[in-house]
Amino acid sequence: MKVFLEGLNCANCAGKIEKMVGKMPNVRAASLSLATGSLVIDEGDGFAQDETYDAIVKLVNSLEPHVIVSQSRKQVLAVEPCGCEGQHGHDHPHHQSEVSQPSGHSHAGALGDMDKRQKLELITAIGLFILGFVFQALLPINLEMVTIGVFLGAYLLAGYRVILLAFRNIGHGQIFDENFLMTIATFGALVLTEWPEAAGVMIFFGIGEYFQDRAVDNARRSIAETISFNAITANRIGPEGERLIDAKQVKVGDVLVIKPGEKIPADGVILQGVSHLDTSPLTGESYPRKVEKGDEILSGMINGNAVLKVLVTKDYENSTAMKIMHLIEEASDKKGKTEKFITKFSHYYTPIVVFSAIAMAIIPPLLIPGASWETWFYQSLIFLVVSCPCALVLSIPISYFGGIGRASKEGVLIKGGNYLDVLYQSNVFVFDKTGTLTQGEFKVIKTAPAAGFTEAELLAAAAAGEHYSNHPIGKAITAYAQQDVNETQLKNYAEIPGKGTRVEVDDQVILAGNKSLLTDHQVDLAENNEAGTIVYIAIDNQLAGYLVLGDMVKENAFAALQQLKKLGVKKTVMLSGDNSQVANQIGKQLQLDEVVGDCLPQDKVAAFERIKADNKDGKTIFVGDGMNDAPVLAMADAGIAMGALGSDAAIEAADIILMKDDPMDIVKSVDIAKYTRRIMIQNIVLALGIKITVLTMTFFGMGEMYLAIFADVGAAILTILNTTRILRYRGFWQKIK
Repeated sequence: MKVFLEGLNCANCAGKIEKMVGKMPNVRAASLSLATGSLVIDEGDGFAQDETYDAIVKLVNSLEPHVIVSQSRKQVLAVEPCGCEGQHGHDHPHHQSEVSQPSGHSHAGALGDMDKRQKLELITAIGLFILGFVFQALLPINLEMVTIGVFLGAYLLAGYRVILLAFRNIGHGQIFDENFLMTIATFGALVLTEWPEAAGVMIFFGIGEYFQDRAVDNARRSIAETISFNAITANRIGPEGERLIDAKQVKVGDVLVIKPGEKIPADGVILQGVSHLDTSPLTGESYPRKVEKGDEILSGMINGNAVLKVLVTKDYENSTAMKIMHLIEEASDKKGKTEKFITKFSHYYTPIVVFSAIAMAIIPPLLIPGASWETWFYQSLIFLVVSCPCALVLSIPISYFGGIGRASKEGVLIKGGNYLDVLYQSNVFVFDKTGTLTQGEFKVIKTAPAAGFTEAELLAAAAAGEHYSNHPIGKAITAYAQQDVNETQLKNYAEIPGKGTRVEVDDQVILAGNKSLLTDHQVDLAENNEAGTIVYIAIDNQLAGYLVLGDMVKENAFAALQQLKKLGVKKTVMLSGDNSQVANQIGKQLQLDEVVGDCLPQDKVAAFERIKADNKDGKTIFVGDGMNDAPVLAMADAGIAMGALGSDAAIEAADIILMKDDPMDIVKSVDIAKYTRRIMIQNIVLALGIKITVLTMTFFGMGEMYLAIFADVGAAILTILNTTRILRYRGFWQKIK
């Protein structure tokens, strides 16, 4: 089950909701992605969706009244702001909840989209705060109460929402949050008659949270723009002529007009026109692709220089662009180890600092001669303010999501933050050969009829044997043979995995495949040292001859393997169903560390199990071309599918999907994963470093409440800004263009 929480920007609040939903009856676990506002529930036995949904709405409303809960979102990762101030619950079509919730009220952690009333309150509070200092300087001492009243007015205007929410959360057993910490800290300042301090803390906290919220929104928007594939409108041809409609209304069978410069709204087949498409939104490759009548085009691509008329084959929701958008959004639900650790760390960190603050307020005055209760009480309040872990909890998921978004810009779909972790730790890469390291575009380079057979008979039998095959080798043979095959004569066609095909033609049985296939059928073969992929043809268990096919290494394959070594990969392996001679020849050309040829599917599984078991100090990645390698893709720490643009099978099979046939994209994904990791480490060091510095200064009497506010919201803003560097990261592949 998946629900969406619109307007949730507070990391601490997200953690509370995730924890409490996870404890609901019949819920195994819950995962809340702050980056996309999606809450995924792992359903247990006896799970009732309607009951759980109603309970989530009630829970969220009690903890975060401004957050809108819904079971569907009209646009994934919407780039355009709705302009409805919906974060505070005001009714609006884009933010309509299926269960109504009260509007109006927010807390200090959600001021990024303030309504007019809240903005007016904060501005007025700032005005009163300044006026208080003016009165303090100009009014006589006997009018001090006026000055105090002005500061108190500023305090209440800036902080009453925080105070109300703190008490509300205490009623729900949620004590250690930023609202509680700010309330206690400012109450303490009031007890110490530090009126300007109390008002200033609430005002600066509100301003800081406003900028933090804006930073979160900007980070989300930047990521959304980076991975925005979908069109907004479409030109549909109907009985009334051409009409501009919402792209979501496009259905299968519609005829669309795609004008120059427009983004294609749905997958389809060209009915009329010749143009060049910019595929970079999907593949990261800006080289124009020529298309004409009969060609398939995919949503998200951009039309170039001519008008196209297109028949829609997939509606908007099922189109390639939306499929990719959904995939990226769902990726953020799969949390990486760092994110899980930080979430768990924050559960212990805040209570420890709170109890340390209590100890600081009590122990030094009791043990240190001459120590002031007032001084140590004030220092303990600063400790409380600093303790909120929002900077840590917020920046880590945004970092993962930024890394996923940056990779998608380069044509790499990563299905979760956990796979970014795997890529970062990867040190062994295992590759399939055909279609992965080689082009997979085989060509017949030699025909060798056996004694008693002519070349024409050999090619006729080969064409019949490979007629129904979708394998690149089979297609190459039928293309070379150029034979007209009478399908009514073909019977009992069968593909033998990893070996070849068998088919009956009239009264003859034709075998087409490798040495293993013919050996299984007791066909005698002489020793063959041909360099290339050999396909043997047998008729009624008698060898009719063989064909030799060649497959070229991909242009970037060697460079990609060398770059992987520079990124820390210690071993590269190739597993191939091709004969060992051909496999070793390719392996030598690419300088691979290990090559295993003559692999049937089960042999690939066994070889990969051995390689993975031997890799004790890192992660093992398998790179293949989709469903053909599904068993090994599933076994790997992460499976990468090559050339999967528009392929449903590959998207299902793999954890990481390369949307074009370029081995260099593997290097890009590893490089982005390592850069994302560096950013996360920087964020952790930055957030903890600022907090520890302020805590240490406070312990030695050098801390101030305003400095504590910076250690809280200021650190959060800095880490978010640092995270956005991921989206602008220029890897080596861009620098050498």
